[in-house]
Amino acid sequence: MPHTVTLISQQESFTATGGESILAAAKQQGLNLPHSCQSGICGQCKARLLKGKTGVWQPHFEMALSKQEEQNGYILLCCSMAESDLEVEMPGYGGADALPVKTVPSRVANIEYLADTAIVSLDLPKTASFAFHAGQYIDILLKGGATRSYSLASHPNHPERLELHIRHHPGGLFSQMLFSDHPQIIEKSILRIRGPLGKAAPLDANLPLIILATGTGFAPVQSLLLQFIDKHPSQRIHLYWGGRHLEDLYRFAEVEEWISRLPHASFTPVLSRPDDNWRGARGYVQTHAAADYPDMTQICVYACGSAAMIESAYDLFSTHHQLAAEHFFSDVFTPA
Repeated sequence: MPHTVTLISQQESFTATGGESILAAAKQQGLNLPHSCQSGICGQCKARLLKGKTGVWQPHFEMALSKQEEQNGYILLCCSMAESDLEVEMPGYGGADALPVKTVPSRVANIEYLADTAIVSLDLPKTASFAFHAGQYIDILLKGGATRSYSLASHPNHPERLELHIRHHPGGLFSQMLFSDHPQIIEKSILRIRGPLGKAAPLDANLPLIILATGTGFAPVQSLLLQFIDKHPSQRIHLYWGGRHLEDLYRFAEVEEWISRLPHASFTPVLSRPDDNWRGARGYVQTHAAADYPDMTQICVYACGSAAMIESAYDLFSTHHQLAAEHFFSDVFTPA
């Protein structure tokens, strides 16, 4: 049975059933509510339940929603399902002012393979009028109703060509279409996409920004760096990009060039399993950031990558380095 979910501040409504999360229902009906991971980790889809009853769709992490917040009536829309008509308050949602979510065709313009990562460039129709913010993502719509989500790595000023960074996951529904011996996705293939989705990356020039990225968690970071170069070149940034091996940092040379164009930015590559010739940082990005910044009271953190890294970074920074919860932003990459 469908239930009506009303966003009080925006006076917008949509329907949701007990067979889906509230966030998924909103997305399907074209509402781009604030969210990122869709997995109960980042906390970006936090809302206050004013009226009605919800059930648990999936569990969430403590860092995303504390027990005190739950007692105060807050829920995560990606982890909750409607069991009655609902009224919710979501201050971070721009309503009609948010960028419109569109479903459009795209043509694969180029595929570049860098180790186990495919850099996929998509051209959109000139009539698409597509726009996005750094940190947002798109859904690729596949046959049978399946979708796969990928962060946008391209410059927001040039939305006519989108760039995706897609890691090879053996057996993965979409990545196998790129990495198999006889790939189904090649240049000139047509893909239907929906977006932009998710929340924009933090752009607060008043505070220094620590960026943590692992693997293809670098994709939204690339978009953010390109935007900083054009619009906020004085932003204070320290990027830590981690991988097991050097080839996992598939845009290493480009990052060094981009960072050189930001006078108050620095870059620390971190490898957890380097070869004997590596002379750089070893271990994990969050450990090195913690050592470099013992006091994070006046710092923002943007973490993109694995759930394990993000949970570890939040626990470490908030417990031992005085990082405020509202200054921690994350984009969690979880294989489908």
